[in-house]
Amino acid sequence: MRIKKLWDKWDKKMFTVYYANQLENQKHLLVRLLEVQPLQDPFAENVILVQSPGMAQWLQLQLAEHFSIAANFAFPMPSSFIWKLYKQNIAEINEQNPFNKSAMVWRLMRIIPSLLHLPAFSRLNDYLGSAPEQNKLFHLAEKIADLFDQYLVYRPEWINQWQTADWQQMTTSFVQQLSPRFKPIADNIMNDIGWQVLLWQALVADIQQHYPEQQIWHRANLYQTFLEQLQQGYCPKNLPTRIIVFGISAMPPMFLSILSALSQHIDVHLFFNSPSRYYWGDLIDHRYLEKLRQKIQLDSKEIQTPYDETLAVGNPLLASWGKLGRDFLYQLTQLEPNDIEVYNAPEGGQLLQQLQRQILDLTPTASAILHYQAGDDSITLHACHSPMREVEVLRDNLLAMFEQDPTLTPKDIVVMVADIDRYTPYIQAVFSQYQEEDKRYIPFSISDRKVTESDVLIATFLQLFTLKESRFSSDIMLSILDVPAIRQRFEIDLNELQTIRDWVVQSGIRFGLDKYDQEPVPNYNAWQNGIERMLLGYAFKSESGIWQDAIGFDYSEGLQGKLAGKLAHFFQALQQWQQKVSNNLMAEEWRTEIIQLIDTLFDTTEQPMVIALLKQTVHQVIDIINETDYPQTIEAEIIGELLQQKLNEQDNSLHFLLGKLNFCTLLPMRAIPFKVICLLGMNDVDFPRQLPSNSFDLMQYQTQKGDRSRREDDCYLFLEALLSARQKLYISYVGYSIVDNTEYEPSVLVNQLWDYMADHLSHPDDLASLRFSYPMTVFSEHNFLAPHFSYAQEWLPIARSQQQRQHQMIEFNQMLLQKENSSHQITIEIDELQQFVIAPIKYFFEQRLGVYLNENEQERVESEVFELTALAQYQLKQRLFENEPQNSTLEFEKAQREGMLPRAEFAFLQQAELEESCRLLWQETEQYRQQPADSVMVDLTFELDEQEVRLQGQIDHNYQQQYVDWRIGKIRDQDVLKLWLNHLILSAMGQVTDSRFIGINKGNIETATFSAIDQNKAMAQVAIYLQDFLQAQGQICILPTTDFQQYQKLFAEENSGEAQLYRQLMEQQSGNEFDKSQPYWQRLLVQTKNLDYAAIKQRFFDWFAQMLEQLEDNETA
Repeated sequence: MRIKKLWDKWDKKMFTVYYANQLENQKHLLVRLLEVQPLQDPFAENVILVQSPGMAQWLQLQLAEHFSIAANFAFPMPSSFIWKLYKQNIAEINEQNPFNKSAMVWRLMRIIPSLLHLPAFSRLNDYLGSAPEQNKLFHLAEKIADLFDQYLVYRPEWINQWQTADWQQMTTSFVQQLSPRFKPIADNIMNDIGWQVLLWQALVADIQQHYPEQQIWHRANLYQTFLEQLQQGYCPKNLPTRIIVFGISAMPPMFLSILSALSQHIDVHLFFNSPSRYYWGDLIDHRYLEKLRQKIQLDSKEIQTPYDETLAVGNPLLASWGKLGRDFLYQLTQLEPNDIEVYNAPEGGQLLQQLQRQILDLTPTASAILHYQAGDDSITLHACHSPMREVEVLRDNLLAMFEQDPTLTPKDIVVMVADIDRYTPYIQAVFSQYQEEDKRYIPFSISDRKVTESDVLIATFLQLFTLKESRFSSDIMLSILDVPAIRQRFEIDLNELQTIRDWVVQSGIRFGLDKYDQEPVPNYNAWQNGIERMLLGYAFKSESGIWQDAIGFDYSEGLQGKLAGKLAHFFQALQQWQQKVSNNLMAEEWRTEIIQLIDTLFDTTEQPMVIALLKQTVHQVIDIINETDYPQTIEAEIIGELLQQKLNEQDNSLHFLLGKLNFCTLLPMRAIPFKVICLLGMNDVDFPRQLPSNSFDLMQYQTQKGDRSRREDDCYLFLEALLSARQKLYISYVGYSIVDNTEYEPSVLVNQLWDYMADHLSHPDDLASLRFSYPMTVFSEHNFLAPHFSYAQEWLPIARSQQQRQHQMIEFNQMLLQKENSSHQITIEIDELQQFVIAPIKYFFEQRLGVYLNENEQERVESEVFELTALAQYQLKQRLFENEPQNSTLEFEKAQREGMLPRAEFAFLQQAELEESCRLLWQETEQYRQQPADSVMVDLTFELDEQEVRLQGQIDHNYQQQYVDWRIGKIRDQDVLKLWLNHLILSAMGQVTDSRFIGINKGNIETATFSAIDQNKAMAQVAIYLQDFLQAQGQICILPTTDFQQYQKLFAEENSGEAQLYRQLMEQQSGNEFDKSQPYWQRLLVQTKNLDYAAIKQRFFDWFAQMLEQLEDNETA
């Protein structure tokens, strides 16, 4: 009733400001206003100015909840509302504002080069040069246009003076008023004023020339003209019955002046969420006071009155974080409006409510005492190792909150981050993990994502504008083809896409689009060469030789030829577009080409709304350029940037307040109350967010109340988050390095909050109870031990078994063995025994656990071939050897066209060396190749642990009681092991006298030889391998099977032990590039803390002592 009496008392039109510390109170005041003073015209709109769609959405929901319906409400932004008033009341305003920032960019790009010869533009000339690069000029024009746009809003008086003869006097006055710290650079500042004034005047003249019959209007002179009309009593046309301003924490002074002047004709109601019930517009941050003291010391004449810091600071948090709202409060009080205050002290005794009350009451520092009670978790700080862990920990804490408070629902919680696009993959991975029927399922929504980041079709579309400088690597091209709308346009399914990935590796494609992009030297690693090979392979195999500088691809024959054709069509489309983006085109030409690209490359039925958005955006961008009469061709990269900027202007806050857990970006004017507010990513380097400073921004030299700053915006956002949380404020940051566990600091704002609580807690030690650190991984056993907790029960078995994992794994596999081998007789194939002996660790993972750590997909390489790798050399030597060394030139030419070799004559630099290696091995093995090799069928029987074990198989390469094998490369440890095992088996059968393996290393023939061995000794040694093979079916056999001499030396040393063995194993696995067992060893060593040194040493000598004694190494030139 008191408020109604005040409204009745103020019977004339008025400007009223409603002060409250809680948005709910503001909402109640607004509802009361709408009830007591309904609009006389039932069809009239209630105009409510808001600063963000999120605030409009929240307010509309609140009004609908109270009135059961919220119809005929309009929620414009202040800028669009006032621009509409200008257009309705001032004649000859263009439909499109010629001083729009996007339009100014293109006019400036045309104007700037024509002014660079003037002395005032020497600084710009030094940066751009006499013939500016278009891309460089574009980005400079963008910065200047953005700066002029800021001047139009925050310094309209400058703009108006720049268009008169008084601008030089204004410049002199500007420099005279500079603070002492800017005096040394006064000349630079004057120079910046000079070229900006001349450039602005040239911009106005250019627009005047474009519209010769019209008066030139921009926001500065529109503001001045409209404000003067209002002050002279003019009543604007088409005014709403009243204006309500809600949820706005700051506003440009020009907008506030217009609203104040409008209040002479209509009611203006402004609802301001003020953190304190007392006037705090003159609170001064202690950091500013320190600067003030320094200033007084520098220039004692400027300020004579000493400042009392105790009285000036008030609440330190409000003083430090509240500059944005403090300036706005000061501006409001200068208008001397009618005031209505409704302040409610937050109820509750937890730390959060105590802090909010101290800010509300501006409690003096000396009496601001905080009392902590056990279990108070209203303000908590959580340190994790990565953004992923932040989200995992958040989920567990939210589930705990739901369990503790059954009335809490997901819609009562908001999670805000500094960069939502960075956290989106982690949010989706963690919160999409559970299905709706799972009790841990939390419905969630993500808003504020950039459309260019959230939609792969749009991201790929924009990527196409960067192809001018692209190397067209295999990964880039395949990622483009992986987009569903593109893949379906060329009728390629997912299975065919996997085939294409394999073909890319097999056909030698690495980088480059055109085969002859660097004529006359062809690039045989280019896409064109690879696709030509695939198409040729439909009719000719590689063995048919070279045809028109190409060699057939063996995998695209028959029915697969259709897939090669689809890939060729895709390649052709990209090739044609690459030719377009390599040239500059006029704006209208770009419109035609881009629309054609969309229709050619994308299936328009896959995402019709997105396709329509792309085309609409293209038309909008080109229309803006055409309106400015830009006369030159434009680079593709610039068109791509413009499209990206325009697409990111799309409102993507539609998923906010959907009745689910809300994930969103920390945005200004979004101080919506929630029971629980969570802040993620509050890292020292990420928040407050910093924007690169503009060195020629004149506003930084004469700041005014109401000026915007990204840092001050974020400080106020943090303050609003603290004040908007009703039950809990949850703060999370990356507090430790995921690499070396180095501790990181949280945001400076978090530190300020923590310092304040440390200074004011009755027992400062209680602060440690509010900070939590977490293990690095979700499956750590510590997550399930107090004080930590986790609802991720799927990781509980792993956590429980971290100390006994190996033992449990052994028991499991022993049970499998007993079931599988319950019969009296066991048959083992030679090939399987060889796999085990050569790599027992790899065998156990793959054959017993079914774990394959070597990826089946072939690795794609994107770099140019400059020299043959060891593997490539071996493969080429193998081909030369199989096709006789005298045919080496033809094989080199074929290998070159397959993309194996470097370009041009570099491909043949190693020909002589490889030919010589093949010739030597050819001569060394000629006596064996000229006679037929025998195959020995093996069937040996052993009695092991009261079981009959039969070893069966076939051993080839037998030449008259001699086993001989070879390879066109150096002899590896696995070759020696295979030779030794076959030698033992053949000796056990009495089928061999000696065994020999021949290799070639750096042009020298090398051999490994085993002489005859007693049949019984051979049987006994094979039995050792078979016994360990059977045991390995249930228990991993840890034994190094390479670098025999090094381990023989290690085990022979008296002082060696487990530590030395572990270090030797780690060094070996980190340096052995070609050992296929390497990833399995690495996995084992990471998870194994204790090695049974004695058992490993004993097994080593059991396996290899006789082999090393028998082995004869020979090397001949």
